[in-house]
Amino acid sequence: MMFLRPEWLWLAAVGGVLALLAIPLTRTAQTRLLRRYAAPEQLPAMSAPLALRFRPRWILRGAALAMLALALAGPLYGEKEVTQQPQGAALMIALDVSPSMAATDIRPSRLARARHLIGQLLPHLAGHPTGLVLFSGQAHMGVPLTLDREAITLFLDAVEPGMIARKGSSLEVAVTTAVSGFGQSGGGKALIILSDGETTDSNIARAAATAKKAGVEIYGIGVATPAGAPIPVYRKDGQLAGYKRDSRGQRVISRLERGPLTTLASATGGQFLTAEDDPVATIAAAVETLALGDHLASADLRLENRYQWPLAVALLILLTELLARPIRRQVA
Repeated sequence: MMFLRPEWLWLAAVGGVLALLAIPLTRTAQTRLLRRYAAPEQLPAMSAPLALRFRPRWILRGAALAMLALALAGPLYGEKEVTQQPQGAALMIALDVSPSMAATDIRPSRLARARHLIGQLLPHLAGHPTGLVLFSGQAHMGVPLTLDREAITLFLDAVEPGMIARKGSSLEVAVTTAVSGFGQSGGGKALIILSDGETTDSNIARAAATAKKAGVEIYGIGVATPAGAPIPVYRKDGQLAGYKRDSRGQRVISRLERGPLTTLASATGGQFLTAEDDPVATIAAAVETLALGDHLASADLRLENRYQWPLAVALLILLTELLARPIRRQVA
């Protein structure tokens, strides 16, 4: 027989020893007590009722202690069939908040459309732990993995272009931060990146290798158009101040860059989509497939914890000891 918590067996041994030593210990204590108050010729007549009163009490208590300890140890006996359900997929959503996401080639803006797409996607992710990463030149874990979709929705309400101080847009730091956010989560893992694809680093291959090593599939959603649009610049009061210009004074036109997102997706077994491709339905179906993987619900045999039996015996012993007290007092 095996035990779930064998460290409790020492207490069962203590209870057994206590029950075995009850007779000699009580006899010694009785004799010592009676010798103080009774003549030698009276000892046999007086010791019998005291023995009847004290010995069974300690025998029962020791046996009850042994049974309680045995129940705590968790005796494993017999097998029970347990149905294992496949785990839900763990998901990270990486949202580009660089200044170029304020461009309006997709109405009302790239970032507003990306937030809307996330809001449409969240109801399809029930039961799947989901986290949110914000990135531009650096990345921050906005919401760690959680089943609380409202937490993500509330956080999205406060997201604005340029809210991360470091300029630029690094897909590598977005991937690295998201991958580290999965921790030791089991089951399938997916990273959904919503971005215009513009990146200021050239380590896309390294980012893809990091995700692939961690078993993370990347789904890129391009939130921009090939024609692009200028990048608006706003004053602190929220009013349009103009448009971003290069060193020659020309307006900077930000366009959809498919290459980096496509590379990340194809290297990890994911998929690249654009905001115009109805990405929500496609990704929701991919997440369900990822959650199931190659594993359907299966039945496993597990040893069953039979703690109920020694616990029932211990309670029965204690009840017997409790009910026997009036009888012992009458005898005494």
